[in-house]
Amino acid sequence: MEGIIISIDKEELEEIICRAIETAFEREGIIREQNEPEDLNELVMKSPEVCSYLKMKISTLYQLTHKRKIPFIKKGKTMYFKKDEIDKWLSEGKQEMKSEQNLAREIQISLLDKKRMKTIA
Repeated sequence: MEGIIISIDKEELEEIICRAIETAFEREGIIREQNEPEDLNELVMKSPEVCSYLKMKISTLYQLTHKRKIPFIKKGKTMYFKKDEIDKWLSEGKQEMKSEQNLAREIQISLLDKKRMKTIA
């Protein structure tokens, strides 16, 4: 009996295994659950997941929710957080860099100079 040696990369092997598993599930009538939402921005997280995502302590998260400084939904005793709302909240709190502040000042000064020149003329 002679053996056959074939060479495939990791991704091809994973694809073959996944297809074999899905085919076996279909034959047995097992429906695979979707663990991840279609749109990752619609992802809803609980407190521990948000703490991990934001790299903060649970006590800090509770303070932010108590002061209504972070968007959340409360059903019963459980708090839920939408990922897209958390991302928006983060971006709204972004501090400008010195270069951005300096550029904004230069624009304001140039606009004021233009207004002064119009009133003098």
